[in-house]
Amino acid sequence: MTNQGMNQTIPKSLRAALCTTLLLVSLASCQEEKLVVGQPAPTLAATDPAGEPASLAAWRGKPVFLTFWSAGCGSCIVEMKQLETLARAHDGKVAVVAVNVDAAPPNVQEIRRRHGFTFPLLQDSLGISLERYDVVGTPTSVLIDASGRALSRHVGTQTPAELSNAFSALAASAPVPAAPGT
Repeated sequence: MTNQGMNQTIPKSLRAALCTTLLLVSLASCQEEKLVVGQPAPTLAATDPAGEPASLAAWRGKPVFLTFWSAGCGSCIVEMKQLETLARAHDGKVAVVAVNVDAAPPNVQEIRRRHGFTFPLLQDSLGISLERYDVVGTPTSVLIDASGRALSRHVGTQTPAELSNAFSALAASAPVPAAPGT
């Protein structure tokens, strides 16, 4: 039987009901991830400049200062410069990960070169991480402990003192490496 013949034998209302049922079944099998402070951080849906998927698992065992930014946000760049300084001052005890949320990716290599950023600059062109982390404006920061648990979320620019306090708290929460020979 051809599709046309099948369409004529199955009433339109039944076809619509079947399609709706299939859609609901497929959606029910998807788990929606959302940021909940105190719970494991949602999976990142971001890529590195080479287009490879990025994962928070790459920084497991180290606290993460996750920041969402956009290229047209001047305060984002200012804050990222402060994060670069803090990351260096804390000897890499805290990973800084910056996720750009612009639909059209900026030239991150140029931004990296111009501002001297050494931390990862990722891209969320599809807005999936944006939704998972409830990013309603940039910059938005999420502090994640070494086990991957979200500790806090902040929307908007933070003062240098606020950034320093957040960084110090994250660095203090970093696991202490075992002494040699123990």
